[in-house]
Amino acid sequence: MRSILITLFLLTSSIAISQERNDFGVVVGTSYYMGDYNLSTQFYQPSPSIGALLKHNFTNLFALRLSASYGNLKGSHSNDNFYLPGNTSNFTKTFIEANLVAEFGFLPFSIRQSHQNKFSPYVLIGAGGAYINGSIVPQFPMGIGLKYSPINRLSVGIEWRLHKTIYDSIDQYKNISEEPRSIIHNNDWFGIAGIVVTYRLINKGAICPAYE
Repeated sequence: MRSILITLFLLTSSIAISQERNDFGVVVGTSYYMGDYNLSTQFYQPSPSIGALLKHNFTNLFALRLSASYGNLKGSHSNDNFYLPGNTSNFTKTFIEANLVAEFGFLPFSIRQSHQNKFSPYVLIGAGGAYINGSIVPQFPMGIGLKYSPINRLSVGIEWRLHKTIYDSIDQYKNISEEPRSIIHNNDWFGIAGIVVTYRLINKGAICPAYE
């Protein structure tokens, strides 16, 4: 978490100096859980989620992005699907998460109407923390997206992220087996997918010529 706060300070300092490469945006969509009750189904029992982001574009292919999201995760289990020993109560949990990710575009992207580079797929990878069940837990988001700039300064897109947590109690299910299990395979995940809308914060309408 300390490294995220340090990076946040550096990012906000950069924003204070140079506004022409920075975007502010919102993400509206859905969140869902993956864990002991749901081993592989995407968009399992989805719930509404909302988020905000602040992004610094270093080039038209690479950016760093700080974001936060709020939503719900829920699940239920039936032994008709597969057997889990012990108590398998239904659950609904609220989460708040924040992360810092690197965004890598596959095509040069511009929000200037004088340019033709208005469409690009991209990938995300990073690290952050989440507040779930009264605990702050590390999480590692990774995802894909597609963005398009319909008008000057504005971009819209769709995005899908999976967040790997170092935490095995979103569902609060207690594993009966005492055998050690891999941290990578045993801990829970959550997913967030939605529509992303960002607005370029331009300083007096100017963009650095080298960036154009």
